[in-house]
Amino acid sequence: GRAMRGLVTRGDPIDMATGEMVLSATDVQLPGVLPLVLERHHRTSVRAGRLFGRSWASTLDQRLVLRESGVDFCAEDGMVLAYPRPLAESPVLPVEGPRWTLGWDGQPGAPLTLHQPETGRTLHFASVPSRRGGELPLIAITDRNDNRVDIRYDEAGDPTDVVHSGGYHLGITTEHGRVTELRLLSHPDQPLLLAYGYDDSGALAEIRDSSGLPLKLFYDDHHRLRRWEDRNGYWYAYEYDAEGRCVFTTGTDRVLEYHYRYDPDNLRTSAVNSLGQEAVYHFNDCFQLVAETDPLGQVSTREWDRYDRLLSFTDPLGHTTRYAYDDHGHVTVVTRPDGREIRAEYNDLGLTSEIVQADGSVWAYAYDGAGNRTVIRDPAGGTTRLAYDRRGALVTASDAAGNETRLLCDAAGMPVAFVNPLGEITEYRRDAFGRTVEVVDARGTVRRAEFTVEGRALSQTDGLGGVRRWSYDAEGNCRSHTDENGATTRYEYGPFDLPVAQTGPDGVRYALVRDTELQLVRVIDPTSRSWEYTYDASGRLVAETDFDGRTTDYRLDAAGRLVGRVNAVGQTVGYTLDALGQPVSLDVDGRVTDLGYDALGRLLTATGPEAELVVRRDAVGRPTSETVNGRTIAYAYDATGRPVSRTTPSGHTSDWSYDEAGRLRSLLSAGHTLTFEHDAAGHVTRRAYSSGLTVDDVWDDAGRVTTRTLTSRAAGVLARQTHAYRADHVLTGVGDTRFELDGAGRITGLAEAGDAPGAWRESYAYDPMGTLVAADWPTAGEAGGDRTVAGGLVTRAGRVRYEYDAAGRMVLRQKTRLSKKPDTWRYEWDAQDRLVALTTPDGTRWRYRYDPFGRRITKQRLTADGSVAEETTFTWSGTTLVEESGPDTTLSWEYDGRIPLAQVEQDEIDRRFYAVVTDLVGTPTRLVDEAGGTAWQAGRTVHGITTADPRSTAATPLRFPGQYHDAESGLHYNYQRYYDPELARYLSLDPLGLGPAPDAAGYVANPLCDTDPLGLAAHDEMVVLYHGAQDLRGATFQLGAPTGVAVRGSTPQPGLYLTDDLTRAIQQYAGQGGQVVRVEVPREFADRIRQMGGPPGNQQPEWFVDNATDLAEVNNGIIGIRGSMDAFMNWMGRGPGQAPESMS
Repeated sequence: GRAMRGLVTRGDPIDMATGEMVLSATDVQLPGVLPLVLERHHRTSVRAGRLFGRSWASTLDQRLVLRESGVDFCAEDGMVLAYPRPLAESPVLPVEGPRWTLGWDGQPGAPLTLHQPETGRTLHFASVPSRRGGELPLIAITDRNDNRVDIRYDEAGDPTDVVHSGGYHLGITTEHGRVTELRLLSHPDQPLLLAYGYDDSGALAEIRDSSGLPLKLFYDDHHRLRRWEDRNGYWYAYEYDAEGRCVFTTGTDRVLEYHYRYDPDNLRTSAVNSLGQEAVYHFNDCFQLVAETDPLGQVSTREWDRYDRLLSFTDPLGHTTRYAYDDHGHVTVVTRPDGREIRAEYNDLGLTSEIVQADGSVWAYAYDGAGNRTVIRDPAGGTTRLAYDRRGALVTASDAAGNETRLLCDAAGMPVAFVNPLGEITEYRRDAFGRTVEVVDARGTVRRAEFTVEGRALSQTDGLGGVRRWSYDAEGNCRSHTDENGATTRYEYGPFDLPVAQTGPDGVRYALVRDTELQLVRVIDPTSRSWEYTYDASGRLVAETDFDGRTTDYRLDAAGRLVGRVNAVGQTVGYTLDALGQPVSLDVDGRVTDLGYDALGRLLTATGPEAELVVRRDAVGRPTSETVNGRTIAYAYDATGRPVSRTTPSGHTSDWSYDEAGRLRSLLSAGHTLTFEHDAAGHVTRRAYSSGLTVDDVWDDAGRVTTRTLTSRAAGVLARQTHAYRADHVLTGVGDTRFELDGAGRITGLAEAGDAPGAWRESYAYDPMGTLVAADWPTAGEAGGDRTVAGGLVTRAGRVRYEYDAAGRMVLRQKTRLSKKPDTWRYEWDAQDRLVALTTPDGTRWRYRYDPFGRRITKQRLTADGSVAEETTFTWSGTTLVEESGPDTTLSWEYDGRIPLAQVEQDEIDRRFYAVVTDLVGTPTRLVDEAGGTAWQAGRTVHGITTADPRSTAATPLRFPGQYHDAESGLHYNYQRYYDPELARYLSLDPLGLGPAPDAAGYVANPLCDTDPLGLAAHDEMVVLYHGAQDLRGATFQLGAPTGVAVRGSTPQPGLYLTDDLTRAIQQYAGQGGQVVRVEVPREFADRIRQMGGPPGNQQPEWFVDNATDLAEVNNGIIGIRGSMDAFMNWMGRGPGQAPESMS
């Protein structure tokens, strides 16, 4: 037999080698060091099933069958392994298949054991009453830490209980040898988990969960599944030929309608999908896939050994990856398509002891006797040490600096208390399912959660008692979400639990249309406009057309890699890729940039017409310096990898120190020291400047700043502001200013207290798409009043007129003036939607240049003959602007995340230090000089028009987080785009397409609460990340859990990797049969663990944690674990244009 996870399936799903229909389900999953997991697997070839019918294998059905010729192991997925008879103390391996050893200690009646080294688990088999003498059912599962799951049987030989050493206790009800109920007996209420019903032939016919409604199953006379009907009434059906192979499938509305044709003589199978697209699969006589031809005729090939281990994979372009194994089946060498190798060594337990990366750098590991990882040593020598209790639960973790984190775990090994290196304690209360239902942080704030039996969130209660609620349909799809303020978003679903519509709290509805292959082909907005996606025959996105008919085409090579795109005006961007898929050159309408990498795929050089970039890295890959056009920024790190020093091209140096918990303790800049104080929950409560300025914040139990006080040693209290919020944490007032909000949280009005004639008032109105269609504020001038929207673009605002090119980019802004010639600005763009030139009303021409990461590195004012009259140069740290150098002055900035802390101004002689005071989102409102006086103060409108106090003696170009004010245009440069604060819109459309927001040129919904520092998507306080895995077990992540050799190219070090791309988590990491974990973490935390993205065309950032402190934060944010093919019921097959996961 073959393992389920090794099958090549298509459709819903059919094994291409045999025509077998397969279906898997996890009925119970309770977390622990040794999780308690019960699975079921239907295979149309299986006839040895017992407890759930003849054609179902399961965890509880696992058994050994003793034969004269040997022993057969019947696995939980229906695979059967044939073993020779084991001799006493002499374990044996199966003839074929996984390298799992079968052993016996030689004592009469003693259990036989089957060890699975990749998981460290051992299955125990022994005879039970009323079972045939030659059949040994599963009686226990153990791990190397002596955690244990026992299966108990009654006198009839049927299972009655599953008992976990950690305290879980399942009750099993059987009738006539079939399981009819599963209950959690260790729960006070002993709830029903699942109920099973059977037809007259004993086949599993119904499965009922807490909804009370059945999933219905129907079979033919040969016990093959011929139809299922889900709890929402959607169905899918199968037809078989005389040999028992599935030849046709179809479902509701012909979804996933497939025809399968088999050619046994040539070992080939073809699958024709519902769109008539045919793929062909060629197998060897061991049912191993050796060649796959996609509907476009592209062929990929594979080689295997007799144990179903992949030896090589060759893509349609001829790029081959090879794998070598030791005698135990461990991957020892991965040879990449470029010929470089990754090597691994293993200890006696089969655990990775060393990984030698493609550049020769080494990661080393040590373990205790139970196989728990105790030491992680990185290529730079940094060492993390871990310790465990007798159950294998992590109890201490010491980072490379010796800071120790401690955990207290329950009997199952799940954390119930977390003590950071400062001794601050966070406590977790878990329910009988092992789920966290209450968190008490170190300052005593309590947060609670409720779940359904299936583990779906029903409610979350914040520290102030605000409650979020969710409801679900019978299939477990989220039907509605109601926030703390009572605003409800509703969702509708179609076949295969995929969403078909979403209606927001304001009643605005978006419909999602899929083809019969479940590919998202259209999003229909409230005005009936469509955003469309086009796929090639292999299901890859090749074009998208926005709501207003603008089309972007994507060019793919034979391997499906993006090699070019063409925008609506015909401008092209092309990528030349190497064998690893890395772009080695970037062609932007004929302007070529060449890219170079180290052996691990990390960018080292980029040379193009506007920039030459050189990056130097340490042994772990952290950048130690980055030089752009001869200007160098340099970095130093501590033993844990945190930055401790940075020196900019001007020579400005910043030094950071941290406390034992990794929080920023101090910053030294330009001879000034800034210290930070935190409360027990980690919030910054005080920023104290050595000049005598302090900024004090008071936080409430919902994690919001309620009062901010600015105090100067010289002048006393400079300002004190209070903040008021709605129940959903949206800001409603600052001091005596109040905000009016609509149902979507957008600001419709701002008013200062009082009725005085000079009181400041602002008012705004929006259309259903969220586009600002009317705006008024006291200094609005020509831009105030109603706005005209055509094709999703604002063409007139008051007396200002706008023109756009066919790609939706603004090319003209013209202000009408009474009795004067109109003021006109003209804009020019390249193929990457970067503003490259500006002409101002007086005819002055400006030129803008960018590096390969898209960061603006110079702006130049040109003379009439095109020579440079004035130049300003910019320096970046990652995606944060840290310095500008102009003709006379250099400005340097310090930040805490995205929030500016200080501005240092250096001219030829003098250097001036200013503390930067911001609002809650990080927009500067005041500069305070070294004497404690206010050097600059400014007010701003809701959407960012800034007016400085005329008495100011200094200034800053920083605006909303990530924005820089260009005086020549009045625009705010925002990394990937330019923002017009008068228009409250970007000048170009979002390169991420529809994903971030329905209005592709709009800024964030509420600039007082949200930010967009990259010019791409709203930078909410919480970030959703995903982790995809093939073998995920339990409900939380555990540091140091043994894993196989990592072969992930540029990021092979151990730890937890996350991505913000759901499709990537599904396709690249989870794959068929895998699982996807959804995690919601604070933005500040996500920014800290984010790794820099790759070069243009391959910018796939990752988030990585490798220490107990960060892992606890991630585990606390887990809000869902789903199978990869139903990950949150809304995978839409995103391609290069990134169709959205949802409209929110």
